[in-house]
Amino acid sequence: REKEKFTEKFQYLHKAYQLLSDKDRRAEYDEHGTLEIEDDGLLGKARTPDEWSALWRSLFKPVTKEDVVKFEGEYKGSEAERGDVKRFYTQFKGDMDKVMESVMLVTYEDEDRIRGIINQLIEDKEVSKYKAYTKEDPKKRKRREKTGKKEAKEAADTLNDQSSLINAIANRQAQRGKQMESLFANLEEKYCQPSKKRKRK
Repeated sequence: REKEKFTEKFQYLHKAYQLLSDKDRRAEYDEHGTLEIEDDGLLGKARTPDEWSALWRSLFKPVTKEDVVKFEGEYKGSEAERGDVKRFYTQFKGDMDKVMESVMLVTYEDEDRIRGIINQLIEDKEVSKYKAYTKEDPKKRKRREKTGKKEAKEAADTLNDQSSLINAIANRQAQRGKQMESLFANLEEKYCQPSKKRKRK
């Protein structure tokens, strides 16, 4: 039963992707509110985890570090970010722990900027003044900063560990390459020397 639910949800996702990735289909949906999308056969064939993974990769290209950096540059300071800050501030009634956890790509270093957005929203009377925000205990922000620094350090350590591992593997492969070259050279010297011609008497 759970598998059937998963398949159904994935079908909706597949159709939504087809809709949003095609300008003509998107325009048709915007105009009529409905759209018939034929199954391409992939959904009916996907059964094993590997097949589902293959289908997912066929639908969505891999996200690279460059994609994330580009998106972050476009998102931060945008109207979309402002809208998210407004939504989460209102939803959590000024609880900055939850606001900072919910807004995308935000770290403890962004808190002053996020507070600036909130203060402007309050000034423009777009949101209410919640006590949880205006009377927040300074210790809560200190804890957020401490946690944020710890998480940043752990992320950096993980990245360094991965880099060290990659370098170690590369060095090991290079060393093995040199050892193989040396072995081949020794074998060549031992077995591939040109035969000496006998001198005629």
